[in-house]
Formats: sequence, structure tokens, C-alpha cells
Amino acid sequence: MILVFGQSGQVARALSRDKDVVTLSRRQADLSDPEACGQAIRQHRPVGVINAAAWTAVDAAEEQEAAARVVNADAPAAMATACAALDIPFVHISTDYVFPGDGDRAWHRDDVCAPLQAYGRTKRAGELAV
Repeated sequence: MILVFGQSGQVARALSRDKDVVTLSRRQADLSDPEACGQAIRQHRPVGVINAAAWTAVDAAEEQEAAARVVNADAPAAMATACAALDIPFVHISTDYVFPGDGDRAWHRDDVCAPLQAYGRTKRAGELAV
């Protein structure tokens, strides 16, 4: 079974059609409590985990950057730690907001990250934590 964080999002909804996928809602795994995310992984014992959840309120992140950082960086770090301890694969979905936004082509994973706002900074922190 693959465990997916972010039940109400587009990625999780698409994956949930597969009988071997279990999606978790905010009620089942509160991203504002990173330890709860790690605990959910340990309880479910999946063969892999996908983090498709995030604080996506870009404007609100400007006013609440610390809260966005917990959801976008600390929770994924806890997920990655739990997966590493169980020796299972972990996929973390990020965003193009980690880049500066001045390009004229598709971004590549080796491009320099330079987020311009809180949302991008917290997502980048999540990438680095994972």
C-alpha cells in the first residue's frame, strides 16, 4: 500500500482511484503536528509514501510564515525521517515557487532556487529538509 498525504488535493484524488493507495486527510494526519505525520507512517507501514500535502495559501503564508514552515518543511522532514527509519521510498512534491520566476523556459531540477516569497521559501526549506 502507498500512503499519500493530502487527501483533498489533485494528486491524491487522482491516485486514490488505485485500491493500493490510502490517502490521509488533515484530520488523520495534521501537518501542523509533524510528529503526527511520522506516527501515521509508522502506524500504516506502507511500502512507500507520497507527500502531496502543503500549505498552499500563498498570500496567507506572507502573514503566517512560521505556520507555513511547519506544514511545508517540518512535516515533510518528519515524514522523510519516518520513511528512512522504515527503509521505504518517500516522494515529496514541491512547487515552481522555489525558483525566482524570471525564466523563459521550463525549470530544471538543477536550476538555482531563489524563492521570492514566504510560500516559496517554506517549500524550499521542505526540499532541503527532505
